[in-house]
Amino acid sequence: RERERAQHCVAHAAAGVHGAAEQQAAPRHWPLNSFALIEMPPSPKTATLLREPLLSIGGSHSTLNLGVRIKRSKFSATAPDLRDFKNEPLLEEEPSVKPATFMEAFRELPKEVYVVFFVDFLNSYRSFGFRTVQYQYLVNEFGMSDVDTGSLLGLQAWLMVVFGMIGAMMVDAYGVRNTALYGLSISVVGRGMIVFFSDHTSLLISQLILSPFGEAVLSTGIYTVALKRLTTPRTRALAFGVQYGVLNLAGAIADIAADALRKHDFLLPAWVPLAGGATWSGLRVHVAGTWLAVVVCLLVVIFFLFDTTLTPLDENVKFTSSPNMRVPPATLANLRAHATPLQLSRGFLPVRSRVAPEGAAAITSVGGLVTWCKGACSRAVASLKDLWVMRAFWRALWLSTCLFWISKQWGDMDQLLPPFLERYYGESVPYYTIHSINLWICMLGPSLAASLTTHMEDFDVILPGLWVMSISPAWLAVDPSVPAAVAFVTLLSVGEVFWAPRQGAWVASIAPDGREGIFMAMLSLKSLITTVPSTAFNGWLNSAFNPNCESCRDAAGHFCAEDTVTHSAHAVHAVEYACRTANTLCVGGHFNPALTAIAGEQAPVCPSTCQECPGWEGGATTMWLIVLLTSVSSPLLVALTLRFLRKE
Repeated sequence: RERERAQHCVAHAAAGVHGAAEQQAAPRHWPLNSFALIEMPPSPKTATLLREPLLSIGGSHSTLNLGVRIKRSKFSATAPDLRDFKNEPLLEEEPSVKPATFMEAFRELPKEVYVVFFVDFLNSYRSFGFRTVQYQYLVNEFGMSDVDTGSLLGLQAWLMVVFGMIGAMMVDAYGVRNTALYGLSISVVGRGMIVFFSDHTSLLISQLILSPFGEAVLSTGIYTVALKRLTTPRTRALAFGVQYGVLNLAGAIADIAADALRKHDFLLPAWVPLAGGATWSGLRVHVAGTWLAVVVCLLVVIFFLFDTTLTPLDENVKFTSSPNMRVPPATLANLRAHATPLQLSRGFLPVRSRVAPEGAAAITSVGGLVTWCKGACSRAVASLKDLWVMRAFWRALWLSTCLFWISKQWGDMDQLLPPFLERYYGESVPYYTIHSINLWICMLGPSLAASLTTHMEDFDVILPGLWVMSISPAWLAVDPSVPAAVAFVTLLSVGEVFWAPRQGAWVASIAPDGREGIFMAMLSLKSLITTVPSTAFNGWLNSAFNPNCESCRDAAGHFCAEDTVTHSAHAVHAVEYACRTANTLCVGGHFNPALTAIAGEQAPVCPSTCQECPGWEGGATTMWLIVLLTSVSSPLLVALTLRFLRKE
C-alpha cells in the first residue's frame, strides 16, 4: 500500500516533468539537485520508498529526484513545484513510534508480563539446572560410561528436536497456557523419575519418552510468544532484554547451587516420600531442586498464566499478527468504551482470550473431528510449502547450519568442561561456578553490546563475534588448566553476547508474521541430522582423551582420596592400608588393587584426581585442539557466504 501511494504521487510529479519538458524549445536536462515537493500523510515507510530516484526519462534526459517533506495534513498530491533544495535537508519525517525511556517503558508493562518473567525464571532454572549437570549425573549416579552417556543424550536431543517442532506448532494453534500445562504436567513425572529412582529402566523412560513429550515443548520459546503478545513496539525491547537477563540469572544461580551441593551427601528425613531415610548425593539433591521448580512453575501457570494479548485503543494500530489472538470488533468496541484512564493513557488494554485451533469449535461429532483434522493437516502442509519457497527461510537455515560447530561449544561447556576439570583437578575445582561465568556475562553483556553496535549492520556484528568465540578453546589447547578454563568460558561469552542476540534478532526480523513458531521450528531441521552424532562425538572425546577413572571412585563419583587403616578378615595380613571416600571403603570389587597395601608395605597414594589414579592416561590437549579446529569452521563458512546471507 505504501509503495502504491508513493507511486501515485510519483505519477503526478512525472506528468508535470513531462509537461515542462515538452514546453521547452530544446531538450533540457533537469539538474540533479531538483526535487518534487509532495505532501503525504505521515508514514514510517514513505521515506524509504522514495529515497531512491524513481523516475528517469529518456529523450529529454529529464531526471527527477524525490525529496519527501512529510507534514501532518490531509493527503494531497499537488502539481509538482520543482525547486532547488540544495541547502535544505532531503528528508523530514516524524517517527511513527516515539522511543520510550526506560522508566516510561517500565511503567507501560502490564502486570501479566511479570508473571511471564517469573515463569521464565522457573523454566530456566529447570532447564539449565539439569542440562549443566546432566552428563555428570548420568555417569556418577547411574554408573554409565562416557560413550553410553553421549549416545543416550544424543538420542534424547534428537527426540527433543522432533517434539520441539510439534510444540512450536502447538503454541501457534492452542496458545501458551494450554501448551505449558501439557508440557509441565508430563515434566513433573519425567523429572521426578530420575530424582526418586536410580534404575536404568526409569532413566530410559524419563529421558526417551517423558522428557521429549514434556520438556521439549517447554524449550521452544513458548513464553517468548507470550511476551511478544504482552508488549508494544515501545516496550518490547525492554521486556525482551529483561527476559534475557532473567533466563541467564536463573541459570547462573542453578550453577552456583550445583557447586555448593555436589561436594556433600545428605541423609533425607524419614517422611520424604519414596526416599525417606536414604542418603542422597549433593548432585541428586540439586536435581531434586529442579524438579521442585517444575512443580512450582505448573502451579503458577494453573493459577496466574493466561493467553492475554494487548489490544490497542486505536483501530489502526496492531501489536501482534497472530490470527488466533484477534478479538471480535464488537468486543473491542465495548472494551474501549469501558477502558480506565490509565489504559487510555497507555493506549492499550490487556484482553484475555480463549485460544483454540481454527475451526475446532465446530467439532460436534467424530466426522467433524476427522474433517477438522484433514483441514488442519492441509493448512499445515500449505504453511510448510510457503516456507519452503521463501528465500528468507533458506538464508536462515543456511546460517543455522554454518553455526553448528560453534554452537556446539555450549554443549562442550556442559559435557566436556566439567568432566575435564573434575577428572584432571578433582572435586574441589568449582567447575559449575566457572560454567556460570557464561551466564553472568550473558545476563549483563547483551545490553552493553547492543548499545555499542546498534548502528551497525547485522553481519558486521555477527561475524566478529563468531571469530572471537571460535578461538576461545585455544587457551585449553595450549594449556589445559583451571585458569585456561576460566579464560575459555570468558572469551566464549564475550563473543556470544555480540553475535547470538543479533543473530536471533536477524532471524526474527525475516520470519513471516503469524508463523514465527513454525518458522523457528523448521530451522531445527538440520538438528535432526546433527544432534545424535554431535553429542555422541562428545562422549567419544571424553572416552578417548579424558576417560573416567571408575576404579578410583565410589558409586556417587567421589574420589578415594582419604587414607585409612582397616582390619581385613579375608586377607592374609590382618592389617591393611586402604583408601576411602566419606562413605565407602575402596577395597575389592571394581576398585583398583593399588589403593590397598598390607602392613609393612608403603601406604598407597590415595587419589583425589584421575591423574593420580594408578594406570590412568589422558590427552586433554588433543581434545581441546579438536574443539578449536571445528569451531573455527563456523565463522569461515559465514564469511564465504556473506553475499547470500545479506541477500546481495
